[in-house]
Amino acid sequence: MDIFTQSAQPMGGSLLEEVKHFLLEQGLVFEGVPEFTSILRTEDDMIIGTGSLDGNVLKYIAVQKSRQGEGLLGQILTTLVTQAFSKGLRNLFVFTKPQNKSLFIPFGFYPIEETSSVLLMENRRNGIARYVTALKKETDEAVLSRGLSVSGLIGTIVVNCNPFTKGHRYLLESSAKKCSLLHVFVVSSDKSAFPTEVRLSLVRQGVADIPNIVVHEASDYLVSVATFPSYFIKEQQSSGQLNSELDIAIFLHYIAPALGITCRFVGTEPLCMTTAAYNRQMQKMLEAKGVSFVEVERLQADEHPISASRVRALMGLKEFDKLEALVPSTTYAFIMSERGQVIAFQLAMEKV
Repeated sequence: MDIFTQSAQPMGGSLLEEVKHFLLEQGLVFEGVPEFTSILRTEDDMIIGTGSLDGNVLKYIAVQKSRQGEGLLGQILTTLVTQAFSKGLRNLFVFTKPQNKSLFIPFGFYPIEETSSVLLMENRRNGIARYVTALKKETDEAVLSRGLSVSGLIGTIVVNCNPFTKGHRYLLESSAKKCSLLHVFVVSSDKSAFPTEVRLSLVRQGVADIPNIVVHEASDYLVSVATFPSYFIKEQQSSGQLNSELDIAIFLHYIAPALGITCRFVGTEPLCMTTAAYNRQMQKMLEAKGVSFVEVERLQADEHPISASRVRALMGLKEFDKLEALVPSTTYAFIMSERGQVIAFQLAMEKV
């Protein structure tokens, strides 16, 4: 029986529901519509295999049990990798179930981390090792150039900062006072209103006067579409806890020991249920491995927590006069710049 390939960029309507149903039959939970999906069908129009590409992450890869062993997995992977390469993506990740590990190794994917339910692999043998080496080099250069004495507590914070607010500044400054060195990781995935390089720059400008803070780009290994996809989905699914376990496990396995991190700080989270749930899961996993977990009370303005979402809302409403109370001068200057005004226009259009 002939097999036909169908592509969708992205899926919608009845096709989306059909693929969701197929994945559910294969034991996969669907969360979020990917950018590209390859679907294998028989000549009588039955789905027998799927695979999707979301950024540089290969996911939702499944072959009907009765058709496994026919080379269909290789056909799906070839389509997805070709699509990724056409977009200039070279460092690729596979997000799948642990029992599938042996299926992907022959195709050049290497395990990074797994939990009882989720496995993350990538197509570089030592990708995360190279990232950790770069982090250590970046840290050593900062410590040397600033004449720091790193003899006390080494802590960390992972932030998105979309954009950097006075609330973020308070969180980082308060945490840095408790440490000899504080590593700040800025989420890298470009799924925010403010692009990665802008958010990273605003954080670095906003803490430039605090010598014991080293700001890093989180890359694909911390709170990314690869390690914690639920974070980037507006309508959260029940699988979010499983994905947060993977993200925290990678931090504990690779990043914390390499940098000597023994404490992770977070801001209290009264507004986002996903982040609040992530924090609870993180506290449990960190403390089980002897890493401290410290929550810092959120800074308030007008009896409300200062949040990046509030800043974006005001930008969308063009109420720029209210922003100076919520963001540092460096962030305000960017928002009022030509590029910042483009972002404000885009936020306003989302409200129309």
